[in-house]
Amino acid sequence: MNLNFIRLRANIMLFITAFIWGATFVAQKSAMDFLGPYTFNGLRCLIGSFSLFILGLFITHGKRNKKPLKSRKNLIEGGIMAGVLLFLATTLQQAGIVYSTAGKAGFITSLYIVLVPVFSLISGKKITRYVWIGVIFALIGLYLLCVKDSFVIGRGDLIILFSAVFFALHIMCISKYAKKTDSIKLSCLQFLFAGIFATVLGLFFEQTRMIDIYNCTKELFYAGVLSCAVAYTLQIKAQKNVRPYIASLILSLESVFAVLAGFLILHETLTIKEAMGCVLMFAAVFVAQFHAKNGNKT
Repeated sequence: MNLNFIRLRANIMLFITAFIWGATFVAQKSAMDFLGPYTFNGLRCLIGSFSLFILGLFITHGKRNKKPLKSRKNLIEGGIMAGVLLFLATTLQQAGIVYSTAGKAGFITSLYIVLVPVFSLISGKKITRYVWIGVIFALIGLYLLCVKDSFVIGRGDLIILFSAVFFALHIMCISKYAKKTDSIKLSCLQFLFAGIFATVLGLFFEQTRMIDIYNCTKELFYAGVLSCAVAYTLQIKAQKNVRPYIASLILSLESVFAVLAGFLILHETLTIKEAMGCVLMFAAVFVAQFHAKNGNKT
């Protein structure tokens, strides 16, 4: 199959992932009226894991070919590492947002678009100037999109910055294990571990009633099935053929889709500043794609 077509298909998967994640903010916002963040994250991850487990049973039904021991080792190792990193990233983000604003939290979280190419550079990868130009465009776009008041770094902002580090490490982790094991099984395991950790935190720090869970059933299933099971599995499949720093730029478009979803579904206003931010974000992704046409073999 043509390499350009494979990369195009992978990029489309990441765009779909970012779109689903962006729209999930609407479900999350609605669910927070009933559930605490740990309980919501825990339940959505467990729903996602269960959905993928059922899907995996149908796909592997009748197949007798055994996976090599090394592949199973990579699956378990990758599932645990990705699950722990995802849990730490989302937990720190939620802890920090208590002391910050939603806009600043979104902007600081998305700094993983800088951290991923930096980590790639440290690990010996060559990063072209087009990627760095794309990162600069994306940072400016994210600032216009997310930050609506004065930008002063506080305690919560520093906590969120640590979450961005773990989001970046999660993308790097997926990039490492995506080619070594089955996408659905890897995604299923990461949500199982992340869901267990978050649910335990919810039991200790939040009071949840069954009626509260019932009242946001739709939001939980949207976030669990689409955001977790579908979107994260698409991310893993796509990152088999996309460099992690390009993936991080495309995935950061979730901020754009979140704003657009709020505009279309919740009838929130879209300012000229935010519209300019959206344009710059899309421009960043397209500029960074020039790496493929300029001899970068990393």
